[in-house]
Amino acid sequence: MAEKKKTTKYNKTERSKEFALPILATCPNYCEAARQIGVSKEQIYEWMKDPEFKTQVDKMRSELVGRTVEEATCKLKSAMTKAVDTLVVLLDREDYPAVQRAAANDILGHIQKFKELHEFEERLSRLEQRHVA
Repeated sequence: MAEKKKTTKYNKTERSKEFALPILATCPNYCEAARQIGVSKEQIYEWMKDPEFKTQVDKMRSELVGRTVEEATCKLKSAMTKAVDTLVVLLDREDYPAVQRAAANDILGHIQKFKELHEFEERLSRLEQRHVA
């Protein structure tokens, strides 16, 4: 009978931890996570001592951050075309020479940064290939 009670308690704890995973991955702090899960902050600290559980929480956080970065990158990429179009329109505004000059400087500055980044990525790629070889 004692074995069944221990197994039941273990299963309940494991279910609680599974329920807690996404909450811990998204909450800004353990106090808020504990409140949402319905356990004490101390219980959260106890769970986080388990390396396997902590790894699961960290992995879920990384995946969430990765998806958020991907979404933000997609939005920025779609906005880039609009931003470039806006700069090109401003570049054609002959009635406002100061706006034309600012747009031209912005375009040239961004081209320079893009070129530098591209060259840096190529150099890094070559170094990584040499390091692997």
